[in-house]
Amino acid sequence: MSISRHLSLILLLTVSLLASGCQDGNTEGTDTSLPILYDTSSENGNNVNSPLGTNSNDITYWTPEWVFVDAFKSSQEWVSGTAGGAWDDGRALDIDENGWIRSLAPDQVARTGMFAVNGRYPAGQYTVLYDGDGTLEYRLGARFNAELSQPGRHIIDVDPSRNGISITISATNPANPIRNIRVIMPGGVCSNDPYQWCNDNSACTNGAVCESFVDNYETQIFHPTFLDRIKRYRAFRFMNWMRTNGSTQQDWANRPKITDARWSTEKGVPVEIMVALANRLHAEPWFTIPHQATDDYIRRFAETVRDQLSPDLKIYIEHSNEVWNRGFPQSAYAEQRGLSLGLSTNPNLARAYYHSLRSVQIFDIFTSVFAGTERLVRVMGAQSRNYWLSRQLLEFQNAYQKTDALAIAPYFGFYLGFPSEEQRVQGMSVDDLITELRDFAIPSTVDDIRAQSDIAREFGVKLVAYEGGQHLVGAGSTANNSTINALFDAVNRDPRMADLYTRYLNAWRDNGGQVFMHYLTASGYGRFGRWGSLEYQDQPAASAPKFRALMDFIQNNPQ
Repeated sequence: MSISRHLSLILLLTVSLLASGCQDGNTEGTDTSLPILYDTSSENGNNVNSPLGTNSNDITYWTPEWVFVDAFKSSQEWVSGTAGGAWDDGRALDIDENGWIRSLAPDQVARTGMFAVNGRYPAGQYTVLYDGDGTLEYRLGARFNAELSQPGRHIIDVDPSRNGISITISATNPANPIRNIRVIMPGGVCSNDPYQWCNDNSACTNGAVCESFVDNYETQIFHPTFLDRIKRYRAFRFMNWMRTNGSTQQDWANRPKITDARWSTEKGVPVEIMVALANRLHAEPWFTIPHQATDDYIRRFAETVRDQLSPDLKIYIEHSNEVWNRGFPQSAYAEQRGLSLGLSTNPNLARAYYHSLRSVQIFDIFTSVFAGTERLVRVMGAQSRNYWLSRQLLEFQNAYQKTDALAIAPYFGFYLGFPSEEQRVQGMSVDDLITELRDFAIPSTVDDIRAQSDIAREFGVKLVAYEGGQHLVGAGSTANNSTINALFDAVNRDPRMADLYTRYLNAWRDNGGQVFMHYLTASGYGRFGRWGSLEYQDQPAASAPKFRALMDFIQNNPQ
């Protein structure tokens, strides 16, 4: 399919037009500023036959992804400090409902930052746009360019070798405060290729021009390099963007909004932005609905997806994330709810039954909004090694009859981070650990896959992976063992990790596994894990064995 044909099939709509078509006519709280990009092509060549999806990383100021063209959307929350003094003085800030500073107390400044990623972000001239009256100051990697700047439009010269970008509001006019700050990244996108980042026309082919981010940031939204690295995935699970683990989201009025100053807060990313990414990539979105969300919240969420998502895309729906996992607040919540509803006097069963019950209730709301299940993949989240749990979830009140997929996270190698394994593992070489993963860890995980596949088949549902990949991360004392951390880093960077991933994914396929959602996109390595298929946004595939194996598997296993 030609690029020109691909682009001609992108329709530019607005949320206001879409909202006018809501079934109940209620547009309370509807954002009207975001253009919706529809790729209605059924011939999308990047991911239409892909067997793999991916999980998102968090939106924060310290993750090594350049997700948004407006970098401020990933910035740190405001910190109160003093001019020339404390970075954080602990004082409260006067912040409006959208997250902007309304006023400053005497000797108070408000600071934020972005790109705390060890210099791995683009250098060049960034454009800072803002409304209001006051003073903005720039530090660390950013230097104010007075010659090219004017009120409301600053140019900053950015050198990533001097760390990230620091922005300080040192003065603001309460009658017209500084607000609506946008930090537009350098360069643009080629007019004939939405995945090609450019600094000038020379980076574009076939006579295309480089369209500046400053001119198109409201519609481009996502950085082309970010899009390029994920464009071959069939589906995108938004668990981290939604801040699902421990989410406090309950009422629709308090949901994340497009008008929020940033999307890196505990509320997460607006559903409209998640839908916009799915539309841009023509990828199936996977939503993990907050465990405390009201029925009204869920209905309005579903209506937004229905009205704004490209109509030929399916939607994966899951109740929260890992409700079985006692490490997450949603697990205790589900247990308490199950006990209070009298679903069981056994805490484990009460938790499982509530998860099953609430999953089906969420499925029913989406089914009502979408007038059927044709576009839905109703996901029952389970635990990879707990076969008993899978049966309980599917059997409770015949939940399997309203479930399309049983979802597990078949990681391999997780036991190697246990304190009980510390002495043995710290004596291993890279070769030793790769052999262990190949000859024991992966086969053990394949046993789980096979058993869960049998259960899914018995109940007439598909088996999918909501997460998966290697799981080399320390727990307890092992997390701080520098020898083991260095070993885990080295194995994840070893070219043979690609062979391990290929062996693992082939076994998933051969044992009945359907869509597999790798965990996750780009993330740096360290004591908290080596989850990223890439360590940083523009890492060459040649030095990223997991990413290379995933792309090869997509190429070699079309569905």
